[in-house]
Amino acid sequence: YQMVDRLLNDHEVAERLGVSKATVWRHAAAGILPKPVKLGHSSRWLESDIQAAVDRLKAQRDGEAA
Repeated sequence: YQMVDRLLNDHEVAERLGVSKATVWRHAAAGILPKPVKLGHSSRWLESDIQAAVDRLKAQRDGEAA
């Protein structure tokens, strides 16, 4: 059994991160968040990619605190 990786829209990503949709797009353009997957005219982020980005940022923070 394999867990399905959900696709999140910009609103869902913003809600999870506690930021605006504009900030999601700025962070994606700056490489802080991954670029979205394009499905026709829609843009979606893999839930696992967002979690990996958060984990990476936490590791950077914790590394700087040491």
